[in-house]
Amino acid sequence: MSAKLTSFIVVVLVTQLFLPQTSTAQSEESSTYMVVSFDGMRHDFTKNYIDDGLLPNFKKVADSGLVAEDIRTIYPSLTSASHAAMATGAMPGKTGMISNHLRMSNTDLADNKSAFFSPLDATPIWAEAKKQGKTTATVLFPGSNPSQGNKATYAVYFGTTWAKNGLDDLTFTVPIEWTDLPESFSPVQEATLTLKLEDSMDQKVYILAVDSTDNEKKDYDTFYFYTKKNGVVMDSISDSEWGSISFLINTDHLAGFSFKLKEPDPTLDKVELYRTEVTSADVQGPAQFQKNIASEFGFLPVQYDDDALKKGWITRVDYEDIQERFAQWTTDVSLYIKEQYKPDILFFYYPQIDHEEHKYLLVDPRQLDYTKKKSAQFMEYITWAYELSDQAVGEVLKTMNKNDRLLLVSDHGMEPVHTMISPNHELEEAGLLIKDKDGNIDSKKSKAFAVASGAIAHIYINLEDREKNGVVTEEEYPEVQREIKELFTDFKATEPSFINRVKYLYHRWNEDIRQDDERSFFKVLAGSKESPFEKVVSVGEKDEDMEILEHEQAGDVLLIAKQGYYIGQDDIGSSVELAEDRGSHGGNPERTELRPILYVTGGSYSKGEIKEEISTLDIAPTLYELMGLDAPGFMDGKVIREMLEGGE
Repeated sequence: MSAKLTSFIVVVLVTQLFLPQTSTAQSEESSTYMVVSFDGMRHDFTKNYIDDGLLPNFKKVADSGLVAEDIRTIYPSLTSASHAAMATGAMPGKTGMISNHLRMSNTDLADNKSAFFSPLDATPIWAEAKKQGKTTATVLFPGSNPSQGNKATYAVYFGTTWAKNGLDDLTFTVPIEWTDLPESFSPVQEATLTLKLEDSMDQKVYILAVDSTDNEKKDYDTFYFYTKKNGVVMDSISDSEWGSISFLINTDHLAGFSFKLKEPDPTLDKVELYRTEVTSADVQGPAQFQKNIASEFGFLPVQYDDDALKKGWITRVDYEDIQERFAQWTTDVSLYIKEQYKPDILFFYYPQIDHEEHKYLLVDPRQLDYTKKKSAQFMEYITWAYELSDQAVGEVLKTMNKNDRLLLVSDHGMEPVHTMISPNHELEEAGLLIKDKDGNIDSKKSKAFAVASGAIAHIYINLEDREKNGVVTEEEYPEVQREIKELFTDFKATEPSFINRVKYLYHRWNEDIRQDDERSFFKVLAGSKESPFEKVVSVGEKDEDMEILEHEQAGDVLLIAKQGYYIGQDDIGSSVELAEDRGSHGGNPERTELRPILYVTGGSYSKGEIKEEISTLDIAPTLYELMGLDAPGFMDGKVIREMLEGGE
């Protein structure tokens, strides 16, 4: 065998080993079902924005496919619960996603963990389809954490946050231990930044300041960033530019952060560096998948930085830049997987709308800092998030072939809130929750603790033989449960604190108040004196809407807030306060504000409406039918018949 032929064979073998395998026939005939979730996207807002011409790509989908006009999410209308419903077709009592924060038995009373990093109790479609021979993929979709089992063939999820954000004062000195410095018209200067990383060694970042202008004065305008001296330049920036640095942690985690200099003094007397959190992704799949994602797209950037915006470290423009970078990474990675690995089904996710609505849905005169001017300004921020989502849809549409199908979905809508309820403060006032001298919960003396998320709260009784430090006996349990239920059944949202009422008055002082607003205005100042709860339900009671109480991890009493109220986790010193959060969800999915979306296009779909009443539970059963898969028996949803026409 000739050397030339041998070399050719080696090249072919390497290619076969490390490149995605797609034959010409497969490429031509392949089809992908894409399920793209926009967290918090309201049904009514989306329709209005389309009508106003602000979402041209959503309009393309609506004009070429199906739009669900009568769709609901599930109870509770929370992110983890509804995404699990979409992925499994099962109710929260079966998926285990009964809240965004979950509490396990045999743990300390105050312990709870994020549902987004917890396993689903029911098998999601990407795992079931994989078992049946399909290639599946997930990118950041809630419930798809590959480290918790039930993973897709190709999985990308939120990883570890290794270090907090910061605003660092950089001190520049004469460089030492450098063998090759960049050219500069003033002596090169060096600064060192040390990042304190979780569960790993500290990471040093070295910055060299360079004067690139020949103007006979100190005028440092360019900065080079390294992770080791005399190593490769990781990035170089000038004033007002964004940069980023990535590095390996513990040999297999590609982590990184973005950064920006804040108007650095050209003499280097004052140089401040803003940096995001150090974040990474959890990437799992066959062969070289993890390395391919890392080499093509780098580290998973941070989603947002509210803390930095609040402290004035960054501007609103910077804040949007951060979110846009995260959204673009999501789009790029998802579409790369679609094109390179040809999955039969692909789920990916965008959180920006939900985040902006939580912060900026200021539309009710009863809200703490409502003014008409501020409301209009904040709605522009929400509009920006919808337009950002539309840009992602536009990029997806460009990659679609004639066989692909696209489902644009959301988990729930969002409604404005004006008042926050603190059940743990109320439990403490009633003597059911005890704190030590440092303000920490004393689980060896407390009888109950509430775990809240949005409009719901599970209240757990500290039962002996069930909880780590249980103090309530089985004989005492019924009486404690009755006491808790009566406490919150009789609870009234009395007047907020004097300080918060003064804050409200200050924000409204110079605002023209319409006649219909005056009643709301003075109602806040006087206090509502109404029950903030739509339901207070105990385990064991029959309530068809409260299926979540059937799950073993459910609380002993469940609180569901009325519209306009949300339930806070932290005790802020009173049981009722004017809400600082402006948007919330989790309550009754029948409310218009909480209705999600479903837009479908691709294949041979044509413009039309899904007129039947459907829910997020119906998405998985329909996908099983469309893909010709055997569906699991645990599903509660039904097949959307109108999607079968043109979908096969």
